[in-house]
Amino acid sequence: MSRIGSRIGALGLTRLTPLVFAACAATPRSPARSSRELIIGYDDNRPKDVIAFPTTTYEAVTRFDLPPGAHHPLRLRLQAAAQGALEITVYDSTPLETPGEAILTVTRSLAADDVSDGKDGRWIVEELADTKPLRGVIWVGMHKTGGEPTVWSSGAISKQSFIRNNDPHNPMGLLPTKRSPMLRLEIAP
Repeated sequence: MSRIGSRIGALGLTRLTPLVFAACAATPRSPARSSRELIIGYDDNRPKDVIAFPTTTYEAVTRFDLPPGAHHPLRLRLQAAAQGALEITVYDSTPLETPGEAILTVTRSLAADDVSDGKDGRWIVEELADTKPLRGVIWVGMHKTGGEPTVWSSGAISKQSFIRNNDPHNPMGLLPTKRSPMLRLEIAP
């Protein structure tokens, strides 16, 4: 008797009908995506300071280096420190590894209930499920569109965080910063 057969016998099941096996084999499986996801963030999970936006053209930009292959974007999370309105843009990357064409842009009004004290675990969540699959390097930029919004940042020096000024009269290229915004990108294979 095989190992399986002896275990079945030990359970008091001396004879299994083909119907039992057919029921097990016929269980339909959902063609849903993988239950795995990857959360990419460059902060150290310790909000220390805030990123402010002195003008509407000042943009905080984070570079995300994705693992090889195509990935389905799920959501973007950030920790807001003050009320106002933010425009969040996901950019493709140029051959020179700078923010390129906009893939997705959303405007988010931050109300009092959205603001975190940096210790309460409160995150703003933007769903990205309708966005095309992403590959390689992408960039996420944030700039204010109204009020005085701020975003929590950590003291982690990630070499992935930059600022720039998109003012056509006084443009400023990407400058590295010593603070990483509390910003997380969630993707699925």
